[in-house]
Amino acid sequence: MLRIVVALLIVGLVGVAAFAFGYISGDAESSEIRRLLTKVERNLNEIRGLPTSEEQAVAQFESTFIRFRGELYPLPDSHFENGGGLTIWDGSLLLVDRRGSVFRFVDGEGLVRTAIETPEHGDDAYSAFAARPENADRRHRPDKLRYNDIMFVENEAFRGLVVSYNFFDPDRVCYGNRLAKLPVGPDALPEAFQANASDWEVFFDAQPCLNFRPGGTAIEALQAGGRMDMHPDGRLILASGDFALDGITAPDIGLMDPDVHYGKILAVDISTGEAEAISVGHRNVQGVAVDVNGEIWSVEHGVRGGDELNHIAKGENHGWPREGLGTLYSGQPLPFEGPPGRHDVYDKPAFAWLPSAATSALESIDNFHPAWDGGLLVGSLSSPRFGQSLFHVRTEGERVVFVERIRLDRRVRYVQQFGDRLALWLDPTDLLILEQVARFDPVQVAMAVLNENHPDVADQVSATLKSCNECHSYEERVHLAGPSLNGVVGRSVAATSFEGYSEGLMAFGGTWTEARLAEYLVDPAAVVPGTSMPAMGLQEGPALDALIDALKSMDSLNFEHLTY
Repeated sequence: MLRIVVALLIVGLVGVAAFAFGYISGDAESSEIRRLLTKVERNLNEIRGLPTSEEQAVAQFESTFIRFRGELYPLPDSHFENGGGLTIWDGSLLLVDRRGSVFRFVDGEGLVRTAIETPEHGDDAYSAFAARPENADRRHRPDKLRYNDIMFVENEAFRGLVVSYNFFDPDRVCYGNRLAKLPVGPDALPEAFQANASDWEVFFDAQPCLNFRPGGTAIEALQAGGRMDMHPDGRLILASGDFALDGITAPDIGLMDPDVHYGKILAVDISTGEAEAISVGHRNVQGVAVDVNGEIWSVEHGVRGGDELNHIAKGENHGWPREGLGTLYSGQPLPFEGPPGRHDVYDKPAFAWLPSAATSALESIDNFHPAWDGGLLVGSLSSPRFGQSLFHVRTEGERVVFVERIRLDRRVRYVQQFGDRLALWLDPTDLLILEQVARFDPVQVAMAVLNENHPDVADQVSATLKSCNECHSYEERVHLAGPSLNGVVGRSVAATSFEGYSEGLMAFGGTWTEARLAEYLVDPAAVVPGTSMPAMGLQEGPALDALIDALKSMDSLNFEHLTY
């Protein structure tokens, strides 16, 4: 009891501290405060033997085609927002955070730090540069330089890890996107592999090396992009953002110039570092994926509205900064070439989110589930009202057939298929592992009961159930000509949402006990005068007992589902 009281006092003190911090700093959503509050809640609930509200929310939830069970693993520290990526190496899930620390996921334990160092990216040099008094005329944020993605590659040309990250060059005082590779031998294991920062080889620097922005933040690293995937032709597909050098808040550095590597979807040769711009006119590209047919897709942030899912083809121009489906944050139109809200001048997106969902990551799905295979998954970061969801996208060629929103009410930083599971990086505090769960099939359950408990009459009762199914569904809350029979045993008479009950049943009252239901099935009109239920020729005996047992088994009403 004393431990609970102490924990409650801690929660109260942390809450007051969080409010004070938010009031003073103007950042009530501070990730450090959120992380501390989450940790306190988990510790308190562990003492009480209860799951946290966050754990309860993902314990089981629905999509249209798949039911999931989720397990949360707390992230080790506070470097898990605004960057990083996931990849699969020989069945192991790896994560790189924004500061370049590499972790390996262990079932039942969570993320374990590996002995893999990432290459230097110049954040210390930038911090030293920003601290000099003569450089105080700009707003410098060295902490926003980040590692944007990690990918394990295995093809004829290369086997190993590739990382994508922002770099700062103190000699030239410039910055940009960079790719480095680390060869991995065929016998190497993720849990035992070691690498130093100097073991990596830089094979691509985006051109040109960029100068500081003239106003606002000197390096707008949050718009760097940097996500990767592999194309069947062996080239690496890189989404390179615009660093907010777009001609609106800073001079346009050439986002439509194919020789400029920013605002582009690039194909990069890992062996030579040669890069080709596949498409131009992109803004803040947060995800790129190559689907099972070799088609390239990307997601990017618009300004206010107009987050885009783009099908990428060679030579396309997607319009930024001359056209898009967003507006200024004031609501006024951006200075586009075409009319607002149309996107008539340049290549259109395949789909757009208005209002913004803040799309964050893109994953192609295969060998996962027949309803999802060949599709895409998109994470999102914005408010729970519009984002903080997983979007399942069905495509057909270049066309989007549907976009299914699976609301999580958590910021989804990254999505990674993990065999027949999914790994979702919930920014900034958790890794969520989703496992597919078989849905309750009432007919299958009933047949199992019949075959095990009533084998002599199983076929006879199965035929009766099929006859009943002509007018009655066995699905929860699904009514046909008659009410659903799911959960009928023990249910109040005429208690479902079915609107066609006879006056006799409405007046009958009480509960459908096993004995009462058996009497009704033998002679419906005698038990409930005025019922519309026809006689089925059933008699007392083993077959009727088996039918009642089968109906009793078809009850999924006690299953808890999220609203969807």
